[in-house]
Amino acid sequence: MAVVVQDGGMKQFFHAARRFWTGLLGLVLLCGTSWGQEKMDREKALAELTAIEAKNEKMTRDVLSKAARDLTEAGQERTKAVQVYLESYRNVEYGRTQEGDTKFGDWKVQEKEMISSLAFGESVQLQVRYVALVCRDALGEKERPTAAEWLAYYNSLTEASDATEVQDMVGTDAAGKGKKKPDHSKRQSPGILDKSAKESPLVRDRQIGGFLQDVTAADVAPGNEAAVFQKVLRPHLIEEKNNELLLVWDRRIARMDEKVEKRTKTLGADDFKILKRPELLWQRASDQAALGQEEVAWAQKMEILRSCPYHPKVEEWVKEMRENLRKTSAGLPN
Repeated sequence: MAVVVQDGGMKQFFHAARRFWTGLLGLVLLCGTSWGQEKMDREKALAELTAIEAKNEKMTRDVLSKAARDLTEAGQERTKAVQVYLESYRNVEYGRTQEGDTKFGDWKVQEKEMISSLAFGESVQLQVRYVALVCRDALGEKERPTAAEWLAYYNSLTEASDATEVQDMVGTDAAGKGKKKPDHSKRQSPGILDKSAKESPLVRDRQIGGFLQDVTAADVAPGNEAAVFQKVLRPHLIEEKNNELLLVWDRRIARMDEKVEKRTKTLGADDFKILKRPELLWQRASDQAALGQEEVAWAQKMEILRSCPYHPKVEEWVKEMRENLRKTSAGLPN
């Protein structure tokens, strides 16, 4: 009896041992297959990543190209620009649902006077044009706007700003005649241009903000004249060695002179003439040097130093001039 039990135990032992070695062999084979498969998957993944990257680039270009094309077309006509802007504004602020349409309709009724105003139309058209240029800039060298195109936008912006300033100064006399009543909607509409291009409903609705990360102009507010000039227009004109930059400088300084003369009290006017204006002239001369007219630019800077000996930046300017002169003439004394 004991032998039978022992034989049964041995059989169980052999069965267990066979299952163990069979399982171990299967595990080895499985692992070997997995290791081989892992290498194969890695190669496939690299190929797939390349395909994904190419597809993403194509889709990005398609989206940006369509946005640039549609907005460029819309920006040519004020009515069309307003229509496109309002559609994006509705989608972003109220959504595309039926409830959103109802709320948007209520908003349009409430803001009917503003929406129908000339100032609103001008502001919207400028934003549509600006975002179109930004989208083209994001597309790269072949589609990049020229300095002339940025200049055309800048000129339109300054003309619109000047018109608004003049309108704000027009009041109503006691009889309510002789002077045009101020358009209160003008005070509301400039807000459209106060935010950066990335924050525009036109960008948010199309979900293209992520594609504009490397575009400097996308971080600039389309209505900020100084920022558009300094960060967008100036670099383009300097890069193209376009002497139109000097004329733009002259017009900017002339507008500031006129504005200060008309609106600023004596103290403010003196601050502009004594402090700000010399700085603007110095920047203009620096740009003239960058355009290749160094001798003329240095002569103008020397004149600024002679006429403004007490300016806070004189020490900095003298150091800059000394370095420039030494750089071109090694034999000059220290």
